[in-house]
Amino acid sequence: MMHKAKLAQSLVVILLIFVVIAGSIGLSSGMTKEELEYRPLTLSEVTKLFSQKGFKLESVGREGFENTALFGIEPEVFRIHNSEDLVLIYPFSSHGERKKLAGHYWRLDSEMMDMFLPYSQLFQILMAKNMFIVYCPLLDEEGFKAMGPAYTSYVQRSKAIAELVLRDLNGGKTLIFRGEGHYWQVEVVLNYFNQFYKDDRGVLGYDGWSEQSARAKYKGNPSQVESFNYILEGTSGSFGGTQHTLRPDGFASLGRGSGLVNKAEGRYSFSIKWNGQRETFDLEVDPFGMKRLSY
Repeated sequence: MMHKAKLAQSLVVILLIFVVIAGSIGLSSGMTKEELEYRPLTLSEVTKLFSQKGFKLESVGREGFENTALFGIEPEVFRIHNSEDLVLIYPFSSHGERKKLAGHYWRLDSEMMDMFLPYSQLFQILMAKNMFIVYCPLLDEEGFKAMGPAYTSYVQRSKAIAELVLRDLNGGKTLIFRGEGHYWQVEVVLNYFNQFYKDDRGVLGYDGWSEQSARAKYKGNPSQVESFNYILEGTSGSFGGTQHTLRPDGFASLGRGSGLVNKAEGRYSFSIKWNGQRETFDLEVDPFGMKRLSY
């Protein structure tokens, strides 16, 4: 079941991203598609792509970061040009080694917070094949609470860096599912990857991940909806809940989760009850990704 994250958890934006390398790296390397799929990333490829996307990484050395070793791997520490934001990159020798040693590490919130909170209250975890990447924006608690320019800048940069890793480093995809009834509209944004790799012995392995965020909108007068119960069903599971209020514009966030759908052929079904009424309709993928609901 998806639910709103607690405040402590909201400080840790977790994204796990690993898939096939695409874009400029593939074109410049001169390697075959199969070689690009299975070989490890190099540090220079990662930093080059960051620069191409407007995030030039400037090395700051490891002094002052002695306590950031991860499973014996020391990070390469960078600062994003014209900012105080940090990017720590852990280059494991292979995809398999990263998955074996650090593939579970994002679940250890307390250890993660002890390690990275001294550098950033809003750090972001990303993984790309053999690379473990930590983005540490310089944003203090007051800036977070105020939701002012500093927070807006963080949200924009965080989203851009996440998309950089998902789409450019790893060939991940985003799908938009939406549906509409007489009274309600629903939209689900799905980010996902499916990746194969070879371990040190040449054995084929698999990694996969998906995350959905859902949002609903009531098309009538929001003040007339006292509360509502909903359930969103996918090909691999379901989630639901009860909410008591809508925003003045009629929107309600249904939260985030994973595992419901991980391909375009998947389908969602949405059912909702409110004010003694009920509505059910299917959601289908939008092949053009043209969002209608505001996020």
